[in-house]
Amino acid sequence: MASKYQVRSISLPSRSHPSTLRVEEELNKLRTLEATSTSTSGSICNGLSGLEELYTSLDDLINVTSTQQIVSCHQQEKCVEELLDVSVRILDICGITKDNLLQIREHVQALQSALRRRKGDSSIGSKVAEYMSFRKKMKKIYKKLITDLKQMEN
Repeated sequence: MASKYQVRSISLPSRSHPSTLRVEEELNKLRTLEATSTSTSGSICNGLSGLEELYTSLDDLINVTSTQQIVSCHQQEKCVEELLDVSVRILDICGITKDNLLQIREHVQALQSALRRRKGDSSIGSKVAEYMSFRKKMKKIYKKLITDLKQMEN
């Protein structure tokens, strides 16, 4: 009869890539060089050669496929965020348009009822003036919305 064994596993932190370790090592060398050096030509030359090594190490790290995948994923996140921002802005524009259409409808109904009542030219005149000022305001709002849409297009 087979006995049951309980298997345990431990998770250790993943090891850093050798290129990452090399970059950290070069940075530490530059830090110690900066802390201990004087401004002589030899120390400046050592600092420049350390910078060259750091640059080479960073170039190696950037060319690693896992780094390329991370950068690619980050660029996709940026793209998704931009798309979300644009879609939210379009939803805002749609909401503003809907609200404005409802207001136009209310103004037209008020104008029609004033025309039906014909209590006097002053009430009709005031309703027409209200409608015209509202219409002017709407034109300004829609011009701004159209420029916003054109900017999103670019």
